[in-house]
Amino acid sequence: MLDIIERSFEEQVKDLQELIRIPSVSRGEPKEGMPYGENVYNALRKAQDIARKLGFEKVWDVEARCGVVEYGEGDEIVAVMAHLDVVPEGTGWQYPPYGAEIHDEAMYGRGTADDKGAAVSALYALYALKESGVKMKRRVRILLGCDEERGSTGMQRYKEVEGEPTMAFTPDATYPVVNSEMNISHMFFEKKYPCAVRAKVGTAGNVIPGEAASTVPALHLLGKEGHASMPDHADNALMKLLRAIADSDVPPADKETFSALCGLFCGYNHGEGLGVDFTDASGRLTLAPTILVADETGVTLGFDTRYPASMTFAELTGPIDERMAAAGFTVKERSNSLGHYIAPETELVSTLMDVYGELSGDRDAKPISIGGGTYAREFRNAVAVGVTQPGRPDKCHVANECILLSEMLFNTRFMAESLKRLAAE
Repeated sequence: MLDIIERSFEEQVKDLQELIRIPSVSRGEPKEGMPYGENVYNALRKAQDIARKLGFEKVWDVEARCGVVEYGEGDEIVAVMAHLDVVPEGTGWQYPPYGAEIHDEAMYGRGTADDKGAAVSALYALYALKESGVKMKRRVRILLGCDEERGSTGMQRYKEVEGEPTMAFTPDATYPVVNSEMNISHMFFEKKYPCAVRAKVGTAGNVIPGEAASTVPALHLLGKEGHASMPDHADNALMKLLRAIADSDVPPADKETFSALCGLFCGYNHGEGLGVDFTDASGRLTLAPTILVADETGVTLGFDTRYPASMTFAELTGPIDERMAAAGFTVKERSNSLGHYIAPETELVSTLMDVYGELSGDRDAKPISIGGGTYAREFRNAVAVGVTQPGRPDKCHVANECILLSEMLFNTRFMAESLKRLAAE
């Protein structure tokens, strides 16, 4: 299959460029037949066009919420889940965020690493399997989700209509294999009072702001954008703004409010200020403020937390509610997504680990746990795998998101070989 992948790689790169140029930011304005907006819909149609060009006959979608490309025979299904929606581009780009420009053997653009690059690799991996002519014992489905960044409602709808696959993996994390994902909660707290501060910070609940500004007082702070599951790798500009406002010449009520928030959040990446810092075998809790709105009605603060498997939601929210209440804040809304675990000895995990070991040369690698949340938690027998290599900086949700062309080739080879072992005779 490798020769097929290499012969078609130039075309694969071109297809990804066309897909990146569609600014399919998650949850655009809904339109008739376009539940997540026109740009996400256009990305789905483009991915389906790529599949049909590659000779796949069974291509459909579930209410324009999740695309499906199927190949093979058998009652059982192996699914590969990727997503076509992206987080907002943010600021600080060296190259156009939707330009798909190639510099120094890397393609730059929102979605190259998360997760359009993986979606195109999955299609070309299945194409290589099809063209190799091997006999199939299981059907393979490439699932093209359209709402992963804002709640995975598209994949949830797919499951309601089509049911559970036999096994599945999503190329939307890091190598070697992620068999354990931590619990995730997003919380918004508000304090209603006549506020003099004017600020609006943050692009998405799971993105650490690299830039934060207020108009009253006039402040503009820079940091380093990052994925909310890895706050130690970012420099949270929102934290800097909270501290700067607290230190500014603002009315007493605002000084009290922002001083309290600064004491709870500033300088902490693990919930220390809220009394929830906790670690178990699945990892250490992370907590990052990501959204701030301050206007004449008061202040709303949103934050992202990834908390360990053995910690209950009540154990998380109890101390947070108590300390936020002491600062005058009440719960506005919150969500909770339970973690996910698949045993290393299963056919799915052991096969993926074997393939990674052979292709990478790292036969001592072990399955890992992450704070991020992926499509894997939508199905009972599913894991995340790739596409970031160990030791490489994570490019998701940050300015200058990119993917090396060599990484694209590795990902396509990895998925092709994995699908061959899981679905072919």
